[in-house]
Amino acid sequence: PRRSTAPMENTMDIPGKKVVVICGGSNGSHTLVADLGSRDDFEVRLITRRPEAWSKEVHCTEQKALADFFPIPPTPTWWVEYSGGADKIYDWDHADEALQGAHIAVLVCPVSAHEDILSGVLDNLPDHPLLVGTLYGQGGFDWLARKLLKGNKRAPFVTIFASKHYPFLTKAHEYGKKVTLYGRYPDLRVAVSPNKPRNVEAVKFFLSAIFRKKVSIISDFLVATVGGTNQVLHPSINASIFKGFKLGETVYHEQKMFYAAVNQESAADMYDMFFTEIPTITWALDSALKRNGSLRHQLSYDWLSAVLGRMPTFAQPRSVMKHGIGIIMRNHHRLKRVKAPMIPGETKDGKKGLVPATRSRFWYDDIPHGLCVLLGIAELLGLEVPKTLSLIRQNQEFMGKEYVTDLPDSKGSFLCGRDANETSAPQAYGVFTLEDFLEFIVWDRDSEPPSITTFLKEERRAKL
Repeated sequence: PRRSTAPMENTMDIPGKKVVVICGGSNGSHTLVADLGSRDDFEVRLITRRPEAWSKEVHCTEQKALADFFPIPPTPTWWVEYSGGADKIYDWDHADEALQGAHIAVLVCPVSAHEDILSGVLDNLPDHPLLVGTLYGQGGFDWLARKLLKGNKRAPFVTIFASKHYPFLTKAHEYGKKVTLYGRYPDLRVAVSPNKPRNVEAVKFFLSAIFRKKVSIISDFLVATVGGTNQVLHPSINASIFKGFKLGETVYHEQKMFYAAVNQESAADMYDMFFTEIPTITWALDSALKRNGSLRHQLSYDWLSAVLGRMPTFAQPRSVMKHGIGIIMRNHHRLKRVKAPMIPGETKDGKKGLVPATRSRFWYDDIPHGLCVLLGIAELLGLEVPKTLSLIRQNQEFMGKEYVTDLPDSKGSFLCGRDANETSAPQAYGVFTLEDFLEFIVWDRDSEPPSITTFLKEERRAKL
């Protein structure tokens, strides 16, 4: 049976059902299909490469906690179950049909898949306004959207949005059929372009209805790009638990856990990133952009790093903090069951076992579209970020990639490896100076030609 959704306090008035297009067949897509498909005020459409694999309903088992914000012992947890299905399922050859008449298109996919999926949406835009965004805005989502919208006559119809934090910790156990939702992120912080009152209101209205949470608006997509947490957590843990791994030479004989395996080394890396290097980048960006503190104070851990940084070195509780990070990770109700990304593999001499799944999002999202972006911004700002550089080097070796080199080039940049063009760093967009970067990050949506009125006239003439 379908559940009703409590009405949201908002001046938006949508007659009939809210039409949501879920883009991609990821773990999160399974969760949204089950959740929204069980509620009577949504029409759910799904675009996926494998439409035939989806059943009429997806069954979700969800872990609940008294407080999403603090899901560690002694906070009690319990499980609920529900099922829901997409009203219509399309392949990407019919994306235009899926988007026609929709209100919002949500990318639920790895960051490394953003370009392919966003292209599929923007190449098939309907002739009416549409909200288009991602549930995880790491890696400069607005830069990508601007590149893909350039020259698109329907660009003025589009409102772009990106969430700072991914809203779910979830895993599909049977593709198209069953999913387990281990928890929901406690809040939603979203960037919007154009950042105008009506566009902001529309995004808040739909996302708060979809996730049944209050939505806060962040001032910049940079907050999502610089402040993403996965790009710190995943590389730090991978560098520790797979330390010494050599492709073709090493296999493991048992499945490793992930967050439950956080040790002092990985916790120390997280500390250095969260409380030293990212705040250093953020403060420099805030100054360069003349934001008077508004940018840096939108990062949740900035206040703590500011306090710690003003303490004498002998009094800074780095050892205490990294110990606390480890305890939280290992005992977190949602995280402690997560397994490390591993797949069957073998050595060059035929020894079989398990190896890190280095083509998974734990690497392909968080190195080229995470840490490399931070490094690229830091280099433009003239900053040294040794921990960021070290984590890239360790993880790229697992991947068989070269994003950064051992020695700097003539510009003093390490981000010049043979695979650097695969990253989402500003340098991959042809930006190599701070002046160019400050100009690059300003997206003036008012300058997008032609106007909607002009476009509609052209469409009418074409139909006559």
